[in-house]
Amino acid sequence: MFFAIIAVNILSQLIRKRRLNYFQTGTLMLVNSVQILFSNIAIFIGRMMILAYAQINNGDVNSSHYLILIYIIMLIIMNATMFFVLKRRISIVIARINELNLGKPIFGMSLILFIAVEGIILLSFYKKITATIQVPLIIAFFIMMIMMLWQMYFFISSYTKKQAADYQAQQNAQLNDYLKSVERQYLELRKFKHDYKNLMLSLQDSLTNGNSPEQTEYFKELIAQSAVETSLDSGKIVKVQHLGNETLRGLIVQKFLDAQAQGINLTVELNTENFVIHHELVDIIRIVGNLLDNAIEATQATADKQIICAFNTLNGTKEISVRNPTNQKIDANKVFELGVSTKGAQRGFGLSNVHQLVAQHRNFFLDMNSQDSQVVMTLTVVEED
Repeated sequence: MFFAIIAVNILSQLIRKRRLNYFQTGTLMLVNSVQILFSNIAIFIGRMMILAYAQINNGDVNSSHYLILIYIIMLIIMNATMFFVLKRRISIVIARINELNLGKPIFGMSLILFIAVEGIILLSFYKKITATIQVPLIIAFFIMMIMMLWQMYFFISSYTKKQAADYQAQQNAQLNDYLKSVERQYLELRKFKHDYKNLMLSLQDSLTNGNSPEQTEYFKELIAQSAVETSLDSGKIVKVQHLGNETLRGLIVQKFLDAQAQGINLTVELNTENFVIHHELVDIIRIVGNLLDNAIEATQATADKQIICAFNTLNGTKEISVRNPTNQKIDANKVFELGVSTKGAQRGFGLSNVHQLVAQHRNFFLDMNSQDSQVVMTLTVVEED
């Protein structure tokens, strides 16, 4: 019967689609093999129970209706057990198998197992092998199958993790290049500002000596303009040079420029001359970037346009805090839930990502404090040797 089901399924696919769905067919053969095993185990247990009952009560051993009842009950129990054990993992395994295109290997393994099980059944029928021998043989094949499945699952998991790690490494490299580029632009802007002002001063001297009062006054006003006196050299951002990590420094400069574009002042504070992160730098950058993005967006809706990003070091512990104003009352118990935000409804994906990143590291701790219309997010990193 099981062989007929497989044959009909294969023919149906070939006739209708002109190709074989290896994963679907392999899964069907695997399910049929499991049902064959369950059927033989159920019959074996039923016979043993009836035999034991007959020996105790001197009853009739050939009680076929009791055997059928026990067979059905045992099948229901075994299938229900398998369902509850696998229902949470089966969708994940199927998704990974489809993602890695492992349909053909699954089909090949299931085909070998199905042929082996059917061979044992046919051999047992023609050679009149008892259930006492038949069931252990089938169980032995299924133990081998389970080991093969476990090895395949382990391979899939390892391969998936490797792919994710490679992708993350590529993303990190791109992020690192981008932040280095931002830092170079920042340095070039500082140099340009210095050279530009010197040029204006030299022109002013030239015009003064040339006795052109109107042009001299014009260039005096030009030099005095605040656009020339950019805040890149002010105390707001100059301390960024004390950050020892290039990527972290580049991130802060980029967020500083983003904040300025929104009319927001971002001030950097440090309690040390050399703030360096030695481990888990990538995730720390992602966390700080999300915190600053959230702070910039939240500050846009407030009258106070001041954000403070502080870096502190104390006894091997690094603290990075972001302080920003807010117009909303913050619930510390819900602020890190997906969709909950200090910026409005359905916009809290950044803080949710922060919470997930912090949860992945046992030495990361995140604290949120809200008072006097100010929110302070503090990331504490206990650096391990």
